[in-house]
Amino acid sequence: MDWKLLEYAKEAEDVASGLQVFLDEIPRYAKDITGDIAELFAISNALHVLNEGLELARYGRASGRILADLEIVLPSLGHTLDAVRHMFSKSKRNSRVHPGAFPGTPPYNIIWEDAMTDFKDEGMALPMRLELYRIYLQALFDIIKGYDLMSINEQSGMLTESEAFIQRMLAIRALG
Repeated sequence: MDWKLLEYAKEAEDVASGLQVFLDEIPRYAKDITGDIAELFAISNALHVLNEGLELARYGRASGRILADLEIVLPSLGHTLDAVRHMFSKSKRNSRVHPGAFPGTPPYNIIWEDAMTDFKDEGMALPMRLELYRIYLQALFDIIKGYDLMSINEQSGMLTESEAFIQRMLAIRALG
């Protein structure tokens, strides 16, 4: 089954690159934006590793244990990446009416703050959300490799909490 993991990885990298404009324009949020960029590249890496791990020749039937999880996490990740890309489009729209350092410069700080508020209103701030995706994807790889890095109860508790959040995000998307 083709999960297009490498396409999601490329999208995460593209979004990370797009955040560079915000980093350049609003240095007071440099720490937050840099952290988001780092998480997006870490997500891309996790997707590449997971894609490689899903090759049937490597782990065989073990990959079947995470298919339902992929059905949850990938659409949610896609929704988050789309939301960040939407922020980019706001920086390009109606630039003639936005005051800025120069006439026509979009108010990057307002766009950033509004987007971060929207993420919090949906249930989780962007940095925590990106971290959750990365951890979740890494845990899926650990599952197919058969790692037991923590007790089964702890691992299943972590995945259940993550899964619940991602399901909430999918529900929010379905409503909007």
